[in-house]
Amino acid sequence: MEEAIQQLKNGGVVIIPTDTVYGIGCLASDEGAIKRIFEIKNRPLAKPINVLVAGIDQIRDIAEIEPKEEQIIREYMPGAVTIILKKKGVLPDVLTAGLETVGVRIPDDETTRKIIEETGPLAVTSANYADEDPAREVADLPESLVEKVDYILDEGRVQGGMPSTIVQVVGDEIKTLRVGPIEIK
Repeated sequence: MEEAIQQLKNGGVVIIPTDTVYGIGCLASDEGAIKRIFEIKNRPLAKPINVLVAGIDQIRDIAEIEPKEEQIIREYMPGAVTIILKKKGVLPDVLTAGLETVGVRIPDDETTRKIIEETGPLAVTSANYADEDPAREVADLPESLVEKVDYILDEGRVQGGMPSTIVQVVGDEIKTLRVGPIEIK
């Protein structure tokens, strides 16, 4: 875990376990490292990357939270739920594809949260290429992806296996943008 933290603090791109799948990530404030993630994954720049945080205080550092959004955060996080929030100017536009919003999640994985407590918010997306299944263990990672990152933290098989549910509050309504393991009501 210490090596992953050092790599991240030094501008590295790492693969870490989360509560859902293995993710490829970097500091959410590091524009150069974020661009590397897009390049490594061949990810279109028009597709935003979500941010993992250790707790609600870190969410407040990067995004605005309305009362209904806070209710969802407190009820469903940590967990496999990503909420779309209005971002603050501390996040680079490349992270959010120029959008005024950012997807934020508190993972239900102690190791991941400990890393984030030490580094601050992380830009993290699944460690796979488009149209491929997300990796639940390091052995599932594409070799060509593995060769391009600075470090891999192998914590064995992750329990989840399914990407998070993504929701956004629009007015008083909760819209589900991606169905995942948790249903938001």
